[in-house]
Amino acid sequence: MRPPRTELNLTEWIVLALAGEAPTHGWTVVRALRPDSPLGEVWSSSGPLVYRAVSRLQDAGLLRPVGIAEGHGANRIMLEATPAGLEQVREWLLEPVEHVRDVRTVLLVKLLLLERRGTDRALLVERQRKRLGPVATALAERAAAATGPDRIVAEWRALNADAVMRFLEAVDPVRVP
Repeated sequence: MRPPRTELNLTEWIVLALAGEAPTHGWTVVRALRPDSPLGEVWSSSGPLVYRAVSRLQDAGLLRPVGIAEGHGANRIMLEATPAGLEQVREWLLEPVEHVRDVRTVLLVKLLLLERRGTDRALLVERQRKRLGPVATALAERAAAATGPDRIVAEWRALNADAVMRFLEAVDPVRVP
């Protein structure tokens, strides 16, 4: 039997982050993750996956019910992040991604969530530059040295890394004292 998963997936992190902004209910999060929403353009998720994330976060003690929202239709359980959940999401939002391939999803989601909170993204962007700068340099060197069929993949990876570094500069230019 496989041990239970302990790391959160991206949908779970987003649910926790949204509940950390203000008390919310699952349906609000489902709407926030529709493909036509700002977050949903980067990472969309279905209602069942959002509600599964809510359940998992509650089981982990990171999310808790805080009341009922009455209105049209069924009453909705309001949820908020627990202090432990708030601390974990604060740390996660400022943690750079490990791989260039994760910029398109995880980093963009983090930048959008920081923007929603009104939190300065400079620390995350600087950490991301430090993490991926050496990777981009190494990939450029590898592409320059590659030959034959290896060159195709090496060029692709180097160009993607370079695009990420230019994107980071565009979203938060390096501040020169």
